[in-house]
Amino acid sequence: MSNLDNMVLVAGSASQLLTVKISRLLGLKLVPVSFKRFPDGELYVRLLDSVEGCDVIVVQSTPPPQDSNLIELFLLVNGVIDQGANSVTAVIPYLAYARQDKAFLPGEAVSGRYICRMLCDCGVNKVITVNIHNTRVFDGLNVPFVDLNAAPLIGEHFKSFSLKNPIVLAPDEGACKEGEAVARILDCNFVFLEKHRDKYTGEIVTKEKHIDVSGSDVIIVDDIISTGGTVVNAISMAVKQGARAVHVACVHPLLIGDARLKIFNAGARSLVGTDSVPSDVSLISLAPLIAGALES
Repeated sequence: MSNLDNMVLVAGSASQLLTVKISRLLGLKLVPVSFKRFPDGELYVRLLDSVEGCDVIVVQSTPPPQDSNLIELFLLVNGVIDQGANSVTAVIPYLAYARQDKAFLPGEAVSGRYICRMLCDCGVNKVITVNIHNTRVFDGLNVPFVDLNAAPLIGEHFKSFSLKNPIVLAPDEGACKEGEAVARILDCNFVFLEKHRDKYTGEIVTKEKHIDVSGSDVIIVDDIISTGGTVVNAISMAVKQGARAVHVACVHPLLIGDARLKIFNAGARSLVGTDSVPSDVSLISLAPLIAGALES
């Protein structure tokens, strides 16, 4: 078991409320931090209390603006090390660049792997992520990491719904882990679609597939919803094949631009995500999941 008596929390600016919830669940001190920007746009962070000799948990998600949130994370980690922390665990609910986990075209930078290298070079002793797109971004690094699965929390959320013959649908093969976990919680069937993304244009084509959803409530589950294109294709297919209602859920609700509008215009009845990325649809909190991991 972890020694909670020596543990303190530091909240990045992108995960303030989530960190407060974790601190309340575990009864841990939350170290205050001052954040500001200089006139030229550079970031400034300052710890306002001592962390010397403490096991410090830095909680910072890295949604857009990804680069600023990552730099802030690096500064926080280095700051607590410079102040004499005994150890540093980085909790990164949403890790930016993790989808860039391999080179698809000659000359491409494998950005996810490089971000993880920089994180380890900062001096972290452990990394905790949530539903990272692919764990291979950590391959070859000698820092232990844990990837938590928030999909069961999504399943528990939908238990309160009056669902008729529910079916869980993953919009592509990459979301099968999340979809299967939700289906287990709801004790219902699970199916997935196949998609193809053009390496040059990024255009997504979802393969037409017959799914027996007539008269059923469909829950579309994904790990990340960014622009919404993949999910919209899945909604359209479910609606066309006679779904009674379509609900959409994801772990990381980036929801770039008019993604919400596209999702509801396609026929979704509801949209929900976790607070890995704060938004108006972030109704499922990761605090119990993360708190449990810190206790173990």
